[in-house]
Amino acid sequence: MRPDLNLLVILDALCRLGSVSQAAEAVSLSQPAISHALNRLRAATGDPLFTRAGRGLVPTPRALALAREVAAIVAAGQACLRPETFDPARDAPRFRLGISDYAGLTLLPGIVAAVAAEAPLAVVEALPVGPGVLRQLEEGVLDLSFWGTAPPPAPYLYRRLFEESFVLALRRGHPAIGPGEKPPPPDVFPGLSHAVVSLGDPGKSPVDQALARAGMSRKVVLSSPSFAANLAAVAGSDLVATIPARLVRGLPAGLVALPLPVSVPDFAYGMIWHPRSDASAALRWLRGLIERVTAASGDQALP
Repeated sequence: MRPDLNLLVILDALCRLGSVSQAAEAVSLSQPAISHALNRLRAATGDPLFTRAGRGLVPTPRALALAREVAAIVAAGQACLRPETFDPARDAPRFRLGISDYAGLTLLPGIVAAVAAEAPLAVVEALPVGPGVLRQLEEGVLDLSFWGTAPPPAPYLYRRLFEESFVLALRRGHPAIGPGEKPPPPDVFPGLSHAVVSLGDPGKSPVDQALARAGMSRKVVLSSPSFAANLAAVAGSDLVATIPARLVRGLPAGLVALPLPVSVPDFAYGMIWHPRSDASAALRWLRGLIERVTAASGDQALP
């Protein structure tokens, strides 16, 4: 016969309270239901468990022997069902973040500093992302990732962090820079030697979409997965790179950032996660921290 674990809750209440009426109130059952459960416990243990003494119950030696073990089982069950909590000062989670080159350069330093200050035992594990990022979130390889395109389809969850724009980066003294460091004309811009970032996304970038609408396309000389690598190449050549504006603060020496010669819409940048991790107390805390860090750094991101 399969044991009824609900009987342990009732036995625990009877042992603690010594009263059928008080036990019934404690576990939200009727007194007849408690009496019926006690009869089942007696049958299961082969022991009377309790005897009457006045208006109360006195546990038998067998009941006393069971009381501590049963109380521990009930407490463990209650602990399993208790809402999860997270104490940043005491807990030691490992946060696995999907990080692009852009997020690594602009967001990760502030996030790591804030986590270290508020959750000193936590570990931030930054993992590179690519076309399989949604699968990584679904499978639990990543806890969250950053996202610079349209919000992902259901069931993935998305939270916007800020709006981002584009600027043109090129070396100081580049022949395409006009007097007074003016950007190159719109008709000259596509034919310059461009360094672009490619993350394996088959779709066109917002810059290429804007040029395509005007019947133009960029002359791509360098394609890499890294803004940092592209900017290093731009610093030592006549290459140019269209970059998100938040990267301006970390430009290598000798580079300048100018307004983009073509009109490209700003884009929303946010974070995404799978519903499997939505209720995690530690990850709720982390998402709130990321929102605070990005909001606080927004006014300082550009020179």
